Amino acid sequence: MDHIVDRVAQTFGLGSPRSAEPVAGGLSNEVWKLTTGRGSFAVKLMRTNSSNADFRGNVEAAYAVEAAAFARGVPCPEPVPASPGWCLAEVEGELARVHRWCDGHVPRAGEWSTGAGRLLARIHSAGATFEQALGDEPWDEDGWASLADHAAMPEALGERLRLAAPHLAALEATTAAPGRPTDHVLSHGDLDPKNTLVVGGRLMALDWDAAGPQPVSREAVAVALDWSTDVEGFRGVLAAYAGVTGRQVESEPWVFGGWVAALGGWLVHNATARIDTALGREQVASTCDRLLTLRSSLEQYRAALDRLDPRPGSGLSR
Repeated sequence: MDHIVDRVAQTFGLGSPRSAEPVAGGLSNEVWKLTTGRGSFAVKLMRTNSSNADFRGNVEAAYAVEAAAFARGVPCPEPVPASPGWCLAEVEGELARVHRWCDGHVPRAGEWSTGAGRLLARIHSAGATFEQALGDEPWDEDGWASLADHAAMPEALGERLRLAAPHLAALEATTAAPGRPTDHVLSHGDLDPKNTLVVGGRLMALDWDAAGPQPVSREAVAVALDWSTDVEGFRGVLAAYAGVTGRQVESEPWVFGGWVAALGGWLVHNATARIDTALGREQVASTCDRLLTLRSSLEQYRAALDRLDPRPGSGLSR
């Protein structure tokens, strides 16, 4: 086969290629299932932000977190290094990385939410915590409204962003805590449903490219928000997390700030880099709606944190 994936097989020493099939569903990068005489592999061709000067260093730092988690038994596909200690290789001008292929399915809506809480708990328990200050940089109303001015922004969507701008700014202001010292751990950083796979009856963590130092409470809250659609589901995820770790998540607005900043960044990316695509426009609309939903119900979510019992094995308080 005359294809870049064949050269990836050679570069990573994966054996003689037998087949290569594109994998649908990636939002940012190109993924292939490569089968060789040595088995099947997931080949990712890194596209988004790969030209940035610090991209390669960031991905390699994330790989170090992933490799350590895998070595400690965290459920995740085995990363295949390009060379000892490094995950990326340049192949025909593209940056590529490889994992062992795992057959499974992406969790369906409403499934595995408590499993996600327990999976995050295993990731957090695999490393030591350390104190670090939060580096929040919230936008003001003008900053959010400026997204509507992109040349390719549809008029109706631009108007939605202008109307949302004061609410997005208020949500960031309420949940930001720049300079606040809090416990961090080297962790996944983006453990939402699309970055997991159910394999052989267990939930596995995929796509560790955002791994690095994460605020412990903020990541727990972010996972609970990503895996739930209401306050009770949110509590259930955090109860599963607390049942393993015994950790009490602070019942304060700032613990929501990591999720807000991450979704805000995703909104900005799609509103600027991908607004000329149908996917980009859909992501702008849906991400804006998710942020506004939290804005309108933030107090109910915060109050849910008061009702968690942090003792290991206890789950929800009674």
